[in-house]
Amino acid sequence: MIDTGKCREKKTPSDGSAGGNLRREAPGLLKSAFLFTFWEYTERTKVSGMWLLRRNRTRGLSRFIWSSVLLQLLLLSIYLTLLLWLKFYSYPILNTISNDLSITDVAFPGVTICSPKVVNTERVERYVKTLKIPKEYDIGEVAAGFEFLNAFTDQSFEPPPHESFRVTDTVLRLNNVSTWEAAMAVSPGCSDYVKRCFWGHSEFQCNQSHEYLSFIPTTAYLGPCCSFNYNPRNASFVPFSANIFGMDGGLTFVGAEGSERNLNTGLIVLVHHPMDYVTESAASVTITARSESFVEVSPTVQSSSAEVLELSERKRDCLISDDLQLRNYRQAACLLACQTEAIVQKCGCHPYLLPIVGNKFKECNLNDTFCYSENYDNFKSVRCDQCLPNCYDVTYSTLSYRTDLNQHQFSVSRFYSPELLNNDSFVLRVYLAKQVVPVIRKVTVMSWVGLLSDLGGIFNLCLGLSMISVVEFFYYCTYRLYLNYQLQKAGLPRKAWQ
Repeated sequence: MIDTGKCREKKTPSDGSAGGNLRREAPGLLKSAFLFTFWEYTERTKVSGMWLLRRNRTRGLSRFIWSSVLLQLLLLSIYLTLLLWLKFYSYPILNTISNDLSITDVAFPGVTICSPKVVNTERVERYVKTLKIPKEYDIGEVAAGFEFLNAFTDQSFEPPPHESFRVTDTVLRLNNVSTWEAAMAVSPGCSDYVKRCFWGHSEFQCNQSHEYLSFIPTTAYLGPCCSFNYNPRNASFVPFSANIFGMDGGLTFVGAEGSERNLNTGLIVLVHHPMDYVTESAASVTITARSESFVEVSPTVQSSSAEVLELSERKRDCLISDDLQLRNYRQAACLLACQTEAIVQKCGCHPYLLPIVGNKFKECNLNDTFCYSENYDNFKSVRCDQCLPNCYDVTYSTLSYRTDLNQHQFSVSRFYSPELLNNDSFVLRVYLAKQVVPVIRKVTVMSWVGLLSDLGGIFNLCLGLSMISVVEFFYYCTYRLYLNYQLQKAGLPRKAWQ
């Protein structure tokens, strides 16, 4: 009985006051549990270098040096991880080049011919005679007013000292003639530029009513022009593809400069995407009379992989039609609409030479030429950040050659005959350079699987870590730390913690 009492006297403080002290010293218990968990981790982990931090392995200066080395390697791995993530997040796309696309899968370029002189004096003199002009207006003054059409195409346009544009504009409205119709009437047309046309070795009517093999009147940044494989006024137009290449293939035509008196103006040939309005960015070649010109076209295709299309619009830096719920998104059309919007806001109208964007804006007449010419540079420099490039697109680069027919009296074309060419005639050949088209394909720099693999390589290089090491680390930081804290709180001996 005495022994039993003594045992009870010793047990009572252990269960009561000592337990209360443990509960009151919870921060100390947590620190103790943390230290024990750390020593336990160093004893059992397979991470390289951690065995040197065991209690009985190193101490003092040796432990400090080795701890510093491990900390620096950890910081290095974190730094390299941040660089890798920045590369993955900010620069996710890489361009690759291949030659695996046939020319039959690429549209033949649009070919547009323009004269640098929008207003042809001879055509103006003939056109004004077809208009109904009130007696109070002078026919010569009406003809002089057409000169103001140059304000829409000439960056350095300086208005003449007279104000005949007011009379001309009044006469056009009395005759119910739009600015576009008037400009097309007083400018050289397809019948002036193009005389004989050939596709490959077959001749076709230049101005025939054909979906593809035909030249039609169009407009460009230079004003009224004549185009092949380009029809901006037909919303359902689909350009055709060529199945031949080389100098003997493609488009060949015999043409004239289109001026009846001045034979030194030359013509400008523009090669562009057949779905895009012709702007200053199109490749251009100047041709003159009594010459044979060769325009070698080299298409380049830009495409995007499925992984790139899954990225956000800003990350992939391109758009597809589905992004905007459009039938056919084109960056050039977006930029043009943005520019037209700026012109409408400033002048309240849209120029005749730009494609019609709707019926809500009126067409600029001759009275609006001053507003347009004064703000010409501002309109051309409008920023449209929302108009991203196409994820799939085709660009056309050109290389041109020219021979002087007056000097050589010889042409590589079998259609050439000195009897068929007059003083202002020329021969032009536009053809594809190669049968295979290079493709610039956008691909992602790395996928999520690649990112995880690279992250694993960084931590394995610096600390010898693997995925199981990470799981093990979190296991000790959570479950083992909590278990050790509860065991120490219960006052159990350390052997029971194992």
